[in-house]
Amino acid sequence: MKKSLLAFAIASLFVVTACDNKTKSKLREAEQKMAQLEENYKAVQSSLTMTEKELSQVRETLAIKENELTLLHLEKQHTFPALQVEIIKLFSQKGEVKSPKNEDRRDSSGISVFASTAKTGVKWLDQLLLQSLYHHYLSKEEKDAQGDKQVTEQDVVAFFSEMYNQLASSLKEEQDGMVIGYGESATTYYIGQRNNIVSFSQLFKSYFGEGRGIYQTHYLNIDIAKKALIQLDDLISPQNQSKLEDILWEYFKESRQKMYGTADVFVTRAQFFVPKNFYFSQDGVTFVYPLNSIGIFAEGELEFTASYYELKELINKAYLLGEKDGVEDQPIHKTHSLRQGDGIAEQPINNTHSPNEKDGPMLKSIF
Repeated sequence: MKKSLLAFAIASLFVVTACDNKTKSKLREAEQKMAQLEENYKAVQSSLTMTEKELSQVRETLAIKENELTLLHLEKQHTFPALQVEIIKLFSQKGEVKSPKNEDRRDSSGISVFASTAKTGVKWLDQLLLQSLYHHYLSKEEKDAQGDKQVTEQDVVAFFSEMYNQLASSLKEEQDGMVIGYGESATTYYIGQRNNIVSFSQLFKSYFGEGRGIYQTHYLNIDIAKKALIQLDDLISPQNQSKLEDILWEYFKESRQKMYGTADVFVTRAQFFVPKNFYFSQDGVTFVYPLNSIGIFAEGELEFTASYYELKELINKAYLLGEKDGVEDQPIHKTHSLRQGDGIAEQPINNTHSPNEKDGPMLKSIF
């Protein structure tokens, strides 16, 4: 019995020893695997670190390129060519309608329709000028319906062609020889370019057989950085326009006193206003009043110039001329001449060449 127990104990010892060896072997294998896994993890981590570093470098390079592209885009936006402007005829047609023979009346009545625009070589600017010309004849509802639709030269030609036909039909219906004729013209003029402002004017004239026709000059001051017309509210903020009105009122009173011996004519202070029509000159901003609005028809479109010195606290600084532009920062004595009759003031033309037909007739030089 004792021998049997001893043999069992010895056998058990061998079994335990064998198991222990197997366990140690498995532990070593596990340790090796752990070491390998740890080595692999470090390698992966190192690889990820390199990838993140490379990615960071790529991001940094991309940011630099994007910044360069942004600067290039901004530079392109502020780079505007010196304009080579050509005035072109869009529509020009004349004719006459014969009247029944009558010794006391005319044999015929004339018709004349004309329209021109400016070609600058800058597409958005050409479109703005064409749109302004066309929209002058549209009602508010028609303008709203037009929306952002592009205006083509064909649209304008078709419009004035239809206008000519309508005027001819009206004369044919009358056929009494009492009407001298009908006429309509829309003429574009190039005024000048300075800093971020390019200026044009469009003169609209209508004649319907009366003793005299009517006209309206529309000044187009264009901010080339914004690619938009400079409106009165862009020039002078609404809260400062009452101060501007005070300045213009003083000039109005002065002109009335010189011409009529009294300032109390045509309009009262309460009826006076700041017009939305204006243009820039070396002396300041000239505000243009419509026919018959604050004076008689024979005086034409009344103009009053507020100097840059007077406007320096009111005007948008983007449109204020200063010493760098040759404008002195001090009060100036200026005679405010009125535009007479046909609305063309006798002012010197600042031109490097003799203007011809393609330049358009120059009303004035403002720069």
